[in-house]
Parts: sequence; structure tokens; C-alpha cells
Amino acid sequence: MRMFFILMLGATIAGPARAQTGGMALADFQSAGRARLMQADTNGDGRIARAEWTARPRGATNAKGDPARMFDRLDTNKDGALDQGEIDALLAHRFARMDANRDGTLTAEERQAARGRAND
Repeated sequence: MRMFFILMLGATIAGPARAQTGGMALADFQSAGRARLMQADTNGDGRIARAEWTARPRGATNAKGDPARMFDRLDTNKDGALDQGEIDALLAHRFARMDANRDGTLTAEERQAARGRAND
């Protein structure tokens, strides 16, 4: 799952404001990640249905594993769709794993290190 989040967020996350320390705050990370993930919401209802998730081109993320199984793990309330709360929760979990020094911001170095671990 670690590989999935890094690849879904892309090599860089453009546009979010940076925290005063020069890093990316959790809210910015969630906003950018949510925007990227919501591209899968093809019917525009504000949620990502299982069918929308699994219909995404595999090459778009290079994620390993079965997309249906991954969706089932991410759909914590088991309603058949990923909503903003579920997406924000998984991004918060990812942020915490990437924030190596636990200072509440992600530096470019921490993001790069996480990409390096995903490519291992």
C-alpha cells in the first residue's frame, strides 16, 4: 500500500502552500492527495466507487497488487465507495509514515526518501 500512495501522489505535489518550516503541512498534503485521487471519480458524485477505482488504467499509478483488494482495504465503512473522510484518513496515515522526524511537516527530502523506499 505504501507504493500506491506514493505513486498516486506523483513525483511532486504541485500547488499546495508550504508550512513556515519549508515543508508541507498535513492539510496541504491531504488537499493535494485528495485532488489527485478524486480524478478517479468519473461520475462526479464526490466519491470513488469500487467500479471507478478498479477501472483506472493500471499504468496511471504503476501500483502493484490487485486494485479490488486495495479498494476493499481502503473502504473502511464498507459502503462501496471512498469518501473524503476515508481518503483523508489514509492520507494522514501516509503522511505520518513519511514524516521521518515527526515535526508535522514533510520536507522535500522526506518525500524523496519515501519515493526511494517505494522503488525498492
